[in-house]
Amino acid sequence: MAVSNVTAYVGPECGSVMGLLLLGRRHAGKSSVGDLILGRSEFEHGKKTTRCVRRYGWVDGVRLAVVDTPGWSLFGLANAKQVKREILRSVMLAPPGCQLFLLVIPVDSFSKRDGSAIEKYLGVLGDAVWSYTLVLFTWGDELRGKNIEQHIEKKGEPLQKILRKCDNRYHVVNNKCPEDYTQVTELLNILKRMSASTG
Repeated sequence: MAVSNVTAYVGPECGSVMGLLLLGRRHAGKSSVGDLILGRSEFEHGKKTTRCVRRYGWVDGVRLAVVDTPGWSLFGLANAKQVKREILRSVMLAPPGCQLFLLVIPVDSFSKRDGSAIEKYLGVLGDAVWSYTLVLFTWGDELRGKNIEQHIEKKGEPLQKILRKCDNRYHVVNNKCPEDYTQVTELLNILKRMSASTG
């Protein structure tokens, strides 16, 4: 798929369905985030995702199509070609008109290697993808009282570089606390503003 195909699927106006594509390395919490957003168990946990999975739901008056994708591996444990192919396929599964990418990054770990992998795998979608990407930090309980800005500063340049590419758009969720639905409402408010500003 050529780079131009990505922008063809990210149109200027949001249709009746907002597409949320979950991207990230293995064990980042993508499936858990999908369930958190939809408010119910829809994605398989504890089993490696090998193919994109799409699920629909109404959340805070917004019709969502959430697409979970296979995670990449930093240690060669996932088939890189297959992961790239599925990342490209995820764009086809999401509704045309309004697609936003959630780059799922666990709070408890990030390295220079993570940064390189993110650029490599998101790179298959072309440079335009960064304009439609929000970094979603998972496992927020691991912050242990620190705020996310302190965490970002501590992790240094590799993480800060990725955030700059996303125009410093980020949000934190605690996957272990699905009953706290305010975190999803806050996330959706950010995504609505993103879709308005990128449209």
